Amino acid sequence: MLIDSFEAEKILEAYHQGKESIVAFFDLRFTQHKVVFKHNKIIIGDFIYDLKTIQKIAKNPSVFLIDKKPKKIAFFDERYYKLEPIENTAPTIEIDGIRMHRTKHITPLEDARRKIFAVNVAANEKVLDICTGLGYTAIESFRMKAFVTTIEKDPNVIEIARYNPYSSDLFAGIENKKIDLIVEDACVAVKQMANETFDVILHDPPRFALAGELYSQEIYVDLFRILKEEGRMLHYVGKPGSKYRGKDFISGIQRRLNEVGFKTKRTDDNESVLAYK
Repeated sequence: MLIDSFEAEKILEAYHQGKESIVAFFDLRFTQHKVVFKHNKIIIGDFIYDLKTIQKIAKNPSVFLIDKKPKKIAFFDERYYKLEPIENTAPTIEIDGIRMHRTKHITPLEDARRKIFAVNVAANEKVLDICTGLGYTAIESFRMKAFVTTIEKDPNVIEIARYNPYSSDLFAGIENKKIDLIVEDACVAVKQMANETFDVILHDPPRFALAGELYSQEIYVDLFRILKEEGRMLHYVGKPGSKYRGKDFISGIQRRLNEVGFKTKRTDDNESVLAYK
């Protein structure tokens, strides 16, 4: 069972109001359980915590596994990985302090759905999802009854996703052989794929500073090759550098895509490129 910092704050508020108990949300709002207050103790299921333990969770914007000692869903392995809660919706993953989803004025799930809608994923199409992350775009494509192949380089990201209830359909799809997960560098994986394999490519790399090779002309050549005639690709870019330095990073991406044969246009939000073969 999971508890996040937002729900810990609500539990503390009820405790300080002098209530005897509260029904709280757990597992990132997937389940509800009764929390009982007894003297200076807070009882959650089979576990009894003192006030300081819940206060520490409330002050730390994270997700915790409820155990004898709550365990933060975070670890360090050359980089620092953390499941980052977003109030009342699906979480994001944070790597070295950088969120891997848009969360300002949009939820991670809404973000995934907009990308699926923008590129018009349809039933029975073959979709390549590059950079699985928590699996939201792969899941939304799967729900459109597409055949999904998704690539994730970092096994630590997959490990974090296994704790996330919102990622459960990703692993159910993998188990049922409806989603094919490839744990490998995307630049290597796409070179091994046959020509004209996919109807749609969802290319959603981390920012350029973290994965510049995923913005290179070399990978664009392979993406063009494995995309079917009249296929389409959405390349998420965001707006790196635009706010403070006036950079138009997306123009360079369009130029490189055009040079390998794609026809391109920007999405209405000016954060992605739609590319057509």
